[in-house]
Amino acid sequence: MHIRHIHIRHILVASGQAEKRAKLRTAMERQGYEVTETDTADQVIREVGYRQHHVLVLDSSIPGMDPCELCRMLRTKSHAGIIVLAHHDTGQARIDVLNAGADDCLSAQFVPAELRARVRALLRRVLSSSTVTEQIRLHDRAIDLKSHKISGPGGRIVHLTPKEFLVLQNLVANANKPLSHENLSWKVWQRDGRGDLEYLRIVVGKLRRKLEPDPGNPRYILTERSVGYRFQMPLLAAQNRRPARTVSTLPPWTLAASQQESYI
Repeated sequence: MHIRHIHIRHILVASGQAEKRAKLRTAMERQGYEVTETDTADQVIREVGYRQHHVLVLDSSIPGMDPCELCRMLRTKSHAGIIVLAHHDTGQARIDVLNAGADDCLSAQFVPAELRARVRALLRRVLSSSTVTEQIRLHDRAIDLKSHKISGPGGRIVHLTPKEFLVLQNLVANANKPLSHENLSWKVWQRDGRGDLEYLRIVVGKLRRKLEPDPGNPRYILTERSVGYRFQMPLLAAQNRRPARTVSTLPPWTLAASQQESYI
């Protein structure tokens, strides 16, 4: 008899409102996920420390902690994907939570089908990235693409969020070659990247602060004017580097089209 192995995906939903938690649970269980509910920021932190969750869906009005502060705290404890449901759905509110470590942001008045689609996309990125086994040494620091962290001078260690990891992984896999804004956006968000350039700028800025000795004068993640970004692989690191895992295919547009975009 053939036995099919079923992999359960664990989703944590957090809101101070019982009605909102019920709506989130229903949306996630309809997709077949195992769901854990919490109603305070402290419970979220305890749950993340207690067991592995693949994606955290956080209502920004959750009691006990500002959503940005909560995201920053969670990023020190977990590589799980984070989606924030913003009650103040403005551009600045989205930028703030993304800067704090969230991977995606939706309006608190979300459509369940869209939330499920975003969770599925984030799960693909979180789960596929967990198989990478490469480590790259860059002078006085190292990128560990297996554990999603960067180690630096004095034993300093910083962790990468799922989206930071995806951007860095794709840049490294194409080292010394420019990747267009649209190409990177497609690989990270799995959709037409023209609306995600600001989010990409945020992720690259965060990566530079974690990786570069001087983020204002980057040595590794370089801007290709009017095109995109390029990872500058030092010669010694390139010689010692193990082959990179194949990453997702190119998006359905060409590099030439990206040259119409403004410099970021």
